[in-house]
Amino acid sequence: MVSEYSKSGVDLNKLRSYHSFISSYLSSSDLPIKIGHYAGAIKLGDKYIVMHVDGVGTKTLLALKTGIIEPTGIDCVAMNVNDIACVGAKPIALVDYLALEKPMDDVVEKVLRGLKHGAEESQAIIVGGETAIMPGVITGYDLSCSVVGVADKLKTGQDVKPGDVILGLASNGIHSNGYSLVRKLIDEGKISLEKWADELLKPTKIYSNSVLSILDKIKAAAHITGGSFTKLRRITNYRISIRLPDPPEVFKVIENGGVSHEEMHKVFNMGIGMVLFVSKENVEEIIKTLEGKEKVMELGKVEEGEGIKITTYRGQVLNL
Repeated sequence: MVSEYSKSGVDLNKLRSYHSFISSYLSSSDLPIKIGHYAGAIKLGDKYIVMHVDGVGTKTLLALKTGIIEPTGIDCVAMNVNDIACVGAKPIALVDYLALEKPMDDVVEKVLRGLKHGAEESQAIIVGGETAIMPGVITGYDLSCSVVGVADKLKTGQDVKPGDVILGLASNGIHSNGYSLVRKLIDEGKISLEKWADELLKPTKIYSNSVLSILDKIKAAAHITGGSFTKLRRITNYRISIRLPDPPEVFKVIENGGVSHEEMHKVFNMGIGMVLFVSKENVEEIIKTLEGKEKVMELGKVEEGEGIKITTYRGQVLNL
């Protein structure tokens, strides 16, 4: 069965095969984190230097269409600082890459405003970047960032075990993934852009400060982005069993546009932007520490066995 995401031009299975090929081709036993995790790292003295690169994707096309551009600058920062926080790193510096189809003064100004906002919120410094005008290569604009962070100790999920509790931090909407599919539904008249523009263009929530504030109380963290809950496989080979709460309305609107219930949980975050793996005895303290900063939900547990079992808000059981 061909997925709606594939029909929009994005083949997640092919993308995963590329990731696997890249990881095997570039892997080295000298690396403290295997290529393909949330970030890469090298050891430098008694510290780890952690690096990551990510972009905003085709959300920029909706930003141009609606004129809601500034949030994409925040998205760019968030997608990077959230990922390095998953391995225990504090963001230090960012560089950005902005490619334009043609000169667009308004876009440049608004993107920079968003980048600055995101950098200030995540306590990172933008130290430079690159701007290019490439007609024939770029449609509209493309935006990505690279981040450098530092960690005393890496969090890779190696000590996650059966009995550990899985917590979820609420998302701020669909964040920065699945927009090729969303645009397809808009073009087909199944979602009203006029009605849902503000919701669809909300910036990705920055979780790095929250994750770093409880770093000593968690075993692992997983940023729920492209591929949605399938990314939990990066953390552990044990069975992950979670029950998801009722998601924000925007996800139901997308599903009602013609996306299957199962595919929704393979593409979108469904209201959970970050997943934490913690020992049972630390749950209460984590919730207390994050009170007022994050909406924390207990989702499930790590169990003996393999695979990812999701009980959806409809009560349907999915094995991803």
